[in-house]
Amino acid sequence: MATKKSTKKPATKPATKPDPKKATPKKGGKKALAAMSTSKNSVYVPVSHHIYFDGSSYRVRVAIKGRTISQSFSSKKKAFAHRKELLSTQG
Repeated sequence: MATKKSTKKPATKPATKPDPKKATPKKGGKKALAAMSTSKNSVYVPVSHHIYFDGSSYRVRVAIKGRTISQSFSSKKKAFAHRKELLSTQG
């Protein structure tokens, strides 16, 4: 005599979309830039070591001998050049 197996479906939660206001963007992605455009505060997304992007400019922040140097640039090329100069003088 064959026994009938139970065919119950496991209970699952209905699919819900994540709240865009609560979502945290990954660094450097398109979502990060989209989140920044709706934000009222400045949000800096890391580009590389010591370089951050806020949607319109690049900020270089380097601590040398306990003193933090922070400067904004309009182009990524200028920001990388300034960081290289700062780190080379650090010794």
